Amino acid sequence: MRNNTTHPTQYRGIYGIPATPFNEDDTLDIRSLESVLDFSVENGCHGIVMPVMASEYQSLTDEERRTVFDITTGIVDNRIPTVAGVTGVSNIHSIELAKYAQGVGFDSVIAMPPHSMAPSTQEVLTFFEQLSDALEIPIWVQNHSGGAPLSAAQLTELCENVDNVDYVKEETAFAGQLTTRLLEQAGDSVKGVMGGMGCKFLVSEFNRGMCGNMPASHFGDIHSKIWNLLEEGDETGAREIHTRMAPLNNYESLYGMRAFKEVLYRRGVITSPTTRSPGKKSLDQFDLAEYDIILAGIDDLMTWKAS
Repeated sequence: MRNNTTHPTQYRGIYGIPATPFNEDDTLDIRSLESVLDFSVENGCHGIVMPVMASEYQSLTDEERRTVFDITTGIVDNRIPTVAGVTGVSNIHSIELAKYAQGVGFDSVIAMPPHSMAPSTQEVLTFFEQLSDALEIPIWVQNHSGGAPLSAAQLTELCENVDNVDYVKEETAFAGQLTTRLLEQAGDSVKGVMGGMGCKFLVSEFNRGMCGNMPASHFGDIHSKIWNLLEEGDETGAREIHTRMAPLNNYESLYGMRAFKEVLYRRGVITSPTTRSPGKKSLDQFDLAEYDIILAGIDDLMTWKAS
C-alpha cells in the first residue's frame, strides 16, 4: 500500500521519534506502542520517525521492525508525514526493510550507511545508489558520529548524484557548521537538513537555515512549541522555553532511551520504562528524585495531558 498523502514541498518542523515500549519481560508492548504513536501525533509533532536510535532499533528483530512499520502507518494514518528508519547491517538488509516500509505507506526513509564494518567512500555511494534504485520515495541520509560520518562534500555528492537522496539528518560533532557548508555547497540539490541531539541547538539550527529537528518525541509538545515560535518570528519566546529545557537535556545526554522512557512513563503514555540490552541503563533513587523536581519545573509547558 502506497501512502497517498501529498508530499509537502519541504519536510519541516519537529519530526518526533517515538520510543519502542517493552514489557518488563522485554517483549514488545503493542498497546503502549500504539499509545506512544498517538501521543506523538497529538502532542504537536510535525512528522514521525520510526524506529531509529531513540527507538532502540538496534535491539529489535526484523520481524519486530516490520511490526513497528505496520503499526506506525496504521496509527498515524496519514495525519502527518512518516519516516521509516531502515539502517541495517548490510546493503540488502537496509534495502529489504526500506521496500517493506514503502509498501506499507511510509512517506520517506532514513538510513545510516551499513557500518558494522567501516564502509569505504565508494561503498557508501553504492549503498545509497542501490537504496534509491529500490524506492520511489525520498531518502534521508543520517549523518551520525557513531555511524559512518560523511563530510559536507560527500553529502553534497550524494544529494547531487543520487535521485531520491533529498534530505539529511545532521548530528556529527559540529553539526551546525557542517550544515552551513552543506547548504552552501549543495544548493537546491538538498531539500532540507534537520538536526538531532534532542533539540539542544534548535534555535541556532533554525537560524542556520535547517528545516527542523528529529528528537525523541516525549517532549513533542514543548519542542514543537519552540519551533512554531521560531517560525512565527518570536525568537525571544523560543529561547526562553529552550533555556528551561537544559536540565532535562543534561539527563538525556547521560541516560538516553531510559530518560526518554521515564518521561513517557510519568506522562501516562507507556506502561513500563523498560529498555533492552545492549545499552540498558537504569536510574537510581537520586536520579528519580531529581526528575521529580525538574519535571515539576516544566509542568506548565507540557500541554498534552493523559486522559
